[in-house]
Amino acid sequence: MIAAMKTGRLLKFHRPGGEVHAYLYQEAGAVYASVYLLAPGQGRRPVHEVSGGDSEAVEADVRAWVEAHFPRPS
Repeated sequence: MIAAMKTGRLLKFHRPGGEVHAYLYQEAGAVYASVYLLAPGQGRRPVHEVSGGDSEAVEADVRAWVEAHFPRPS
């Protein structure tokens, strides 16, 4: 069985520990985001997930979480 591909947006964050990608999409009237760390030794599962009713709020939550857990170098 092949899973259906969802249409959404991909946010990319370049961090010292690896690339952090967040995939935002809508489904059944809600907005979801799955955050992945692309680094050696990491699995294919999201490291964080967010959902809500507003795409701007979900994106803001994702950006805040990434900055808290994978801050930009000073």
